[in-house]
Amino acid sequence: MDPNSGFSICLPCQISDIITFVGRVAPYAFGPIRQEVVYLISYEGNIKELADLVKDLEDKREEINNLVEAERRSGKKIESGVQSWFEKVNEVIEKANQLREDSHRAEVGCSGWLFPNLISRHRFSKKATVIAKDVVQVQEKGNFERVGYLPPLDEAASSSGTKDAEKLLETRETFKEKIVKALKDPKARNIGVYGLGGVGKTTLVKEVAQIAKQEKLFDAVVRADVSKTPDIRTIQGEIADLLGLRFDEETVAGRANRLRQRIRAEKTILVILDDIWTRLDLEKVGIPSGKDHDGCKLLMTSRNKEVLLEMDTLKDFTFRLELLSEAETWRLFQFMAGDVVNDHDTNLKDVAKQVAQKCGGLPLHPVTVARALKGRDIYSWKDALRKLQSVDHDHEEVIATTSSDLKLCYDRLESDETKQLFLLSATLKGETVEYLLKVAMGLGIFKGINTLEDARNRLHSIIGSLKASCLFLEGNTNRRIQMHDIVHDVAISIASEDQHVFVKRGDDLEEWPTKLDFLESCQHIILYGCHIHELPQRLDCPNIKFFCLYSANRSLEIPDTIFEGMGSLKVLDLTNLHLSSLPTSFRYLTDLQTLCFAHCVLENVDGIGALKNLEILSLSNTSIIKLPSEIRKLTNLRLLDLSSSRIEVIPPNIISSLTKLEELYLGNTSVKWEGENSANQSENASLSELGQLPNLTALELQIREAWILPRDLKVMFEKLKRFKIFIGDAWVWSYIGDQTLKTLKLKLGTDRHLEHKSKTLIKALIKKAENLYLDEVDGIQNVLNQLNLEGFPLLKHLHIQNNANMKHIVDSMERNQVKVSFLNLETLVLVNLPNLEEICHGTLAVNSFSKLRVIKVQNCNQLKYLLSVLMVKGLSQLSEIQVSRCNSMETIVLGDGS
Repeated sequence: MDPNSGFSICLPCQISDIITFVGRVAPYAFGPIRQEVVYLISYEGNIKELADLVKDLEDKREEINNLVEAERRSGKKIESGVQSWFEKVNEVIEKANQLREDSHRAEVGCSGWLFPNLISRHRFSKKATVIAKDVVQVQEKGNFERVGYLPPLDEAASSSGTKDAEKLLETRETFKEKIVKALKDPKARNIGVYGLGGVGKTTLVKEVAQIAKQEKLFDAVVRADVSKTPDIRTIQGEIADLLGLRFDEETVAGRANRLRQRIRAEKTILVILDDIWTRLDLEKVGIPSGKDHDGCKLLMTSRNKEVLLEMDTLKDFTFRLELLSEAETWRLFQFMAGDVVNDHDTNLKDVAKQVAQKCGGLPLHPVTVARALKGRDIYSWKDALRKLQSVDHDHEEVIATTSSDLKLCYDRLESDETKQLFLLSATLKGETVEYLLKVAMGLGIFKGINTLEDARNRLHSIIGSLKASCLFLEGNTNRRIQMHDIVHDVAISIASEDQHVFVKRGDDLEEWPTKLDFLESCQHIILYGCHIHELPQRLDCPNIKFFCLYSANRSLEIPDTIFEGMGSLKVLDLTNLHLSSLPTSFRYLTDLQTLCFAHCVLENVDGIGALKNLEILSLSNTSIIKLPSEIRKLTNLRLLDLSSSRIEVIPPNIISSLTKLEELYLGNTSVKWEGENSANQSENASLSELGQLPNLTALELQIREAWILPRDLKVMFEKLKRFKIFIGDAWVWSYIGDQTLKTLKLKLGTDRHLEHKSKTLIKALIKKAENLYLDEVDGIQNVLNQLNLEGFPLLKHLHIQNNANMKHIVDSMERNQVKVSFLNLETLVLVNLPNLEEICHGTLAVNSFSKLRVIKVQNCNQLKYLLSVLMVKGLSQLSEIQVSRCNSMETIVLGDGS
């Protein structure tokens, strides 16, 4: 027996007889038979050779296993080929062991027969030979150049607890679906997510990355933090690590070329660039653009939408991540706080809800506070609520972090104008954009601006920038500015510190403060809806620029001497007061630029003429019936607002004396204008005075009777950049959705005004209108041919009602010509047109009505169909059709027989 192999070897007693026998038979045997005989002869040799080969293989296995363990300890992954080799090694060694341990091998030994145990000897020898060949093959495949490799880095997914919590937030789940949909859209090369710092952008894109990997949307997904001070080498390194790339190049440019090559090697790849503050040079980093690599998509996050647009992200693929709603904040808070707020202790639950409300809309707040209070008793919860309600809670870690983030956003705003308007908007929370404009103009915030129209354009541009920075909420910029409470609180804090602003609202102030030292440095004092019963006789505020008093108590008296110590005042707003006369201390306000008396009862405004530098005067919603003659002394006046006041009388030559006037608002008033050629001496001015205002660019006007329109205002109306004019008694003054539109509402009764003034005022207005309402304009059968032969290229909204003669809106047959009509029309409303036969009669030019989105038709009883099939083919934007009480209507679209 071989002591090393474990295999028994027994030499046969009659081996010479076997050899003799084989020698005699061999000449007559075939080759295969000879091989079988060899197995008998080489039994001992084959068994020993197998034992030796197995021993070598076991040594090789141990050697490779040591290398594998060393690679694992260094963080490397083991090559799949190595894993497979170990499996084959174990398999072939197991076969050899089974042969060695086979119980039938004992029968191979000598016996007294002539040919002892030949069958067993042959079988085991042959098996040993086959297994030996397998051992040799496996041994040869164990010569590896390397057994392990460093895998590409992969970002850790969010913890399961965080994931479960976020499933409670419907807006977040919906938002992720939008991003994933955009990733799948072939038109989306660059995708952007923007929102306030701390709103959850980073967490969201990490989760999107995991979804992209799970759904195998890309061959590779990588991410890099950019930050407000981007380091190109670090960004390159973060992406390279995730791709398993090692740089040999020393320069940034060399690394960029190498990284670009590596990214191009991936057929599809998603590159996530997180927290971009300014435009990042992708070429310098080494990220190929879409034209260089069709399979490369970018997902970027920023606090500013404009940065994403600078990074060539299309608006359709730019998404704003909003703050959590109150309901979402509470659900997240409940999840993180656990059973303590879900138990039946209603007292604690009520306190917990108040705490959650104070956590605002940033996910970090409810998570941090809820974790800190988890398992605590009600006393701890009440103490936490007190701290959160305290004005001085800046020491709280989370609040301080948020304030710091928002302060950083504020510091990085593009200009001092933007910063000042942001802070002013916070102090005037809830006010309209137009009011903000009046105050900003008075404070001189706009630099290098010469006209109110330019200032308005600049203001809307800044509002857009602040929305892009997520400091303003999305909403209707023409009405009221909205900002989140978190942003508002931080803005007020900055304004109080930097501009010494004193702001009180509602019940926050019922008595004037006794400690008045702060007034010496105060620049803005804003008292909004305060229930003050008495004001000090004099306010010494040498640095004040803006004083706003919106009184909740109309009987509050304004002391005569109150303004004596406010000589530097630029903007004064006294709202909801009863003023029998102006305070005599008004004469000290020589630098006043803006004066507002909204919702005031004004008995006597004598003395207003002393405000020689006044540029903006608002008397909207006041009781004033007759415009004071002293107004003519305000020769620097640029804006006069009398809208919704009780004004009835405007004496002659007051309006015409205000030659610097740029904007005049007389909407929703009942001024008794004098007729153009009246022979009677009247106490009222004629509208012809408007023609003597060379700088007038904005006009709101309501005229009850069309005949008082003068003939000579065509030039003035052509210069208007904005107007809202209602002519006739059919219209109730109303808010128009888009204040920038030129709006004309016209009721003439007959067409004689069009006949007599067709080349002057009314057709000039119709030509410029973007929002046109027509009522009882008799004699008009074809809107296009009789009102605007140019096809209304500027018109966006058309509303026609109460016309018994109208047969067509467009009739190309009448003049035998085809012109592009209503190129920019978005809305068409037709009401009570009993003889309307067709909207379009004849052939329409290409692009006519191409932007039409909404058609509404009511009480048009001769109308048998709405649209022809040819017209429908050009209405790619049409999304809404409303038809009611059209008794003859047979079909919406009249087919062509096909």
